[in-house]
Formats: sequence, C-alpha cells, structure tokens
Amino acid sequence: MNKKIDHLVLCVRDLDLACERYRQLGFTVTPRAVHPFGTGNALVQLDGMYLELLAVVDPNKIGPDDIDRPFSFAVYNRDFLRLREGMSMLALQSHDAHADRAAFIKAGAAVPEVFDFERKGQTPDGAQVDLGFSLAFASHPLLRHGVCFSCQHHHPAENFYFPEYQNHINSAVSIDRIFLTHWAAEAVEEFFSSMALDGLVDVKHQDELLEKYPVAGTMLPDDGFAGFRLRVRDMGAIRAAALSLGAIECGGELVLPPSRMFGVMMVIAQQKAA
Repeated sequence: MNKKIDHLVLCVRDLDLACERYRQLGFTVTPRAVHPFGTGNALVQLDGMYLELLAVVDPNKIGPDDIDRPFSFAVYNRDFLRLREGMSMLALQSHDAHADRAAFIKAGAAVPEVFDFERKGQTPDGAQVDLGFSLAFASHPLLRHGVCFSCQHHHPAENFYFPEYQNHINSAVSIDRIFLTHWAAEAVEEFFSSMALDGLVDVKHQDELLEKYPVAGTMLPDDGFAGFRLRVRDMGAIRAAALSLGAIECGGELVLPPSRMFGVMMVIAQQKAA
C-alpha cells in the first residue's frame, strides 16, 4: 500500500514574508510556533495534510556541525537554507515511526534512530495545546537535498487540526503530487518505488519537468524536490490571486514559478470529481 502525505517542509528565510505571500494566495495560515531546537514554523492545514513553512528562528539552539552526529532535522534544514529556499523534506503519515524505520532500512535507505520531540500548538481561540511527534528519517546517497521521513503524531487530531485553519478562501483541499528533479532520475525513481511512493513522487530530469511546465527563466534543482500540485474545489477562487503573483496557464492548470513561491513550483489544479 502506498504511503500518504503528512506534510511538506518548505524552507524559507523570512517566515513572516512567506506567511503573507500564502495569505495573498487565499490560504489561512496558522499562528507561528517554535521548536525546541532552533527552527520555527507556520502551517497551511489541508484535508488531513499540511504545508509547513519553516525557518531558522534561533540559530544558537542548533547543534554543532559534526559529521559523526546522528541526522539532525534542524542542522539539515539550516544547511539547506544556506544553499537555497524550497521544499527540503517530504513527510509521510505514520501510525508507528519505529515500524516505518524498519521498513525504510529494508528498502535500502540510510536511516538514523527515531527522533521524538514535543512543542506547543495554538488553537483558533488562542489556547495552548501539547503536541508530540516521532520522526523516522530515510535518505538516499543521491538525494542530498531531498529527505523523506514518516511523522507519527502522538496527541489526538483535535489538538492539531481545526476546521478554522482548514477553511481557505481559495478553496484549497489537498496535495496529490510531489515533483522532484534529479540528474539520475531513473535511480531515484527506483528508490521511491521501493519506499511505496509510486504515483506520489513524480521524478524527472530538469528539462523534462520544464517541458511539461515551461515556467520562463526558472532553474529547478538537479537533486531535490521541485514543487507540488495543489488541488482546489474551484479554480475561479484562486485564479486572480495566482495570476497576480505571476502564475502561467498550462493545460488547464495554473503554475506559480519558484521565483515567486520561495523556491517551490506550485501547480494548481481542479479537484477530481468523486
């Protein structure tokens, strides 16, 4: 059975600016939150999944650069931002991070120990709630800037997902495709297939993706996540805002270039009929 998206980690240098840009597109953005290890975020909650806008907010809390240390979420994303903004990680839904870790090892991924942490969340009425997560990371030697991990939530959904945060004036519903560009696309595609991610991650060479979505002047990464496809209930509810930010029309879809979306190509498409 193929795995499902939990969330996308979208690294930005200016969290406030990114939040404002997503609000311009008609998204409801949650209040900012902080992690105990130096990063902070704000979320765009969708139907059972979300976008995580992530920034380094306190570099002094990020551990030292040490090649012998286990994989560090904060160090990895800090170093990613030193290179570029964009989608740094794909998180998958999980009911058991330790079982996922074992499966990742079987698939041939490089896998550190499961990482547990807690933070506070804020409800729409301003109350503070406890949130806890267990993360099982999986990487591949060819994917230095495209790490996957499973994300197990330890507190009930009522502490995390709220209808007020999932209601967007642009009618956004879900993400159904991740785009990844890589110079060794065939080998990377085989890795994702072994991870039960067939049909979710679309792996292509740069020129192949640009041929499908010709965003003028855009340079896509040659070893990482290039963007995602967003499904909306009503294209008319997002069209004007997307066009005002430089989107192009492409085969019935709208394509926002990475230059306007903090290093991420956002493809917007009509929700499929039930």
